[in-house]
Amino acid sequence: MTLLKYLRSDLDLNRSQIVRIISDRRCPQDWSANKIQVLISKLEEYGNKAQELSADIRSNEEIENCHDCGSAMFYDDMRSCYQGDFYVCQGCCEDNYRYSDNQDTYIGVDDYDEENYDGGQNEESGVYEYCHRVEDDLGMLCMPNEKSTPMNNLLYYGVELEVEKRNNCPYDIPYHIQDNVMSGFALCKADGSLDGGFEITTAPATFEYHKKHWERFFKDDKCMTNLKGWNTDTAGLHIHISRKALRPTDIGKILVFINDETNTPFIKQIAGRTSDQWAKRSKKKIQDCVRSSEKYEAVNMSHTHTIELRIFKSNISKHGFYRVLEFTDALVHFAKNYTGLLGLSLHYKTFLRFMDNEIIKSQYPNLTAWLIRKGYLKGRPSRKVSLQEELHDTATN
Repeated sequence: MTLLKYLRSDLDLNRSQIVRIISDRRCPQDWSANKIQVLISKLEEYGNKAQELSADIRSNEEIENCHDCGSAMFYDDMRSCYQGDFYVCQGCCEDNYRYSDNQDTYIGVDDYDEENYDGGQNEESGVYEYCHRVEDDLGMLCMPNEKSTPMNNLLYYGVELEVEKRNNCPYDIPYHIQDNVMSGFALCKADGSLDGGFEITTAPATFEYHKKHWERFFKDDKCMTNLKGWNTDTAGLHIHISRKALRPTDIGKILVFINDETNTPFIKQIAGRTSDQWAKRSKKKIQDCVRSSEKYEAVNMSHTHTIELRIFKSNISKHGFYRVLEFTDALVHFAKNYTGLLGLSLHYKTFLRFMDNEIIKSQYPNLTAWLIRKGYLKGRPSRKVSLQEELHDTATN
């Protein structure tokens, strides 16, 4: 059955209604969430254009599947759990969750312990609880010249840099980082996957803000001497990307690119690790942009306001860190600008063609230098750091 025949016969739509759905990317106002879900699912069975329409309708209609039972619901009829990490229907919420006044969100019954939870800072170590929301304390940050840009058009990144302590590391180094080195920009939070270390979690900030304000960290002798990232078996580097500045298909292209098996060797080199435990990969389609995911996937889709790249190994060398940050921003702009057949040419060589442009190269000097040294691009690195400095950074951090 053709799609047009299905829309006319099974959904009883006339020509003007079909045209309106295609042009507005919305369904008739009297449709239920379940009926919209039926249409969305059917569209995914057809070609790329229908799949793109499916993703746009789901986004515009604010349809989500209950995290627990899978029922299709409107966002307004659902309950947000764990500060928006996922949504559940009213029935599942009543059965499996309780509202925590301290955390200001619904949490699982097993986690419900509001009497003992304060979510605050450990006064001795200076480290905040893992679920502490940095953006609530520090807000969203951008450069002065970016403030005139509408917020919805600005890309914000949140960085979680996990670090371990070296022997004889001063006990007060978290205080030193958040009160002096990165004051107003980042806080230190506990992370159970580390062997006594912590994660440096930034406020959501623009790419240019990150490039400017991480400099204080890399120039601080106390941090560089007493912390390590690359030379550990535990520490990772996670980057959150704001959803507001992305279209659903942009997110879908990022999902496909990161998870495509043909891109795996390239992604592994960029990331510095392959972690099935903390960043699992699996084959993705463009329309997966509207679905949630498990937390420990290469691209974590379980957050309401961000997607999270979890693939990177921790790196406290200046040029290694900036290479990863630049790759993330370049990948986002590659996805936003790529106009080929969806899902068919999201190959790393297509990304390299995007990078092989003098303007683009100048925006991402650390990434460009690395691509040239690895033989992915031709030319000479334009940045000032020498190869010896980069190798020294990796060896010591």
